[in-house]
Amino acid sequence: MAEQTPQPSNSEKSNDSMPNNMLGGASTISGSVIGMTLLGYYLDHKFGWQPWGVLCGGLLGVAIGMWELWKMMFSRQSSR
Repeated sequence: MAEQTPQPSNSEKSNDSMPNNMLGGASTISGSVIGMTLLGYYLDHKFGWQPWGVLCGGLLGVAIGMWELWKMMFSRQSSR
């Protein structure tokens, strides 16, 4: 008969997933900022808008990243 391993309690599970939550939040913000800034850079060179495409893209990326992080934080708190 196979031995069963003890399952961690809820408090242990939340502590173990803390680095994953932080990594997910960091990648969400950095990905949106980098992606939108690159899109702005492309639009700058295509339409000759320097520096407005990069500026607007970067700011929009920060806003999107913060919004997604906000949703991520509060959806996990409400599911507890």
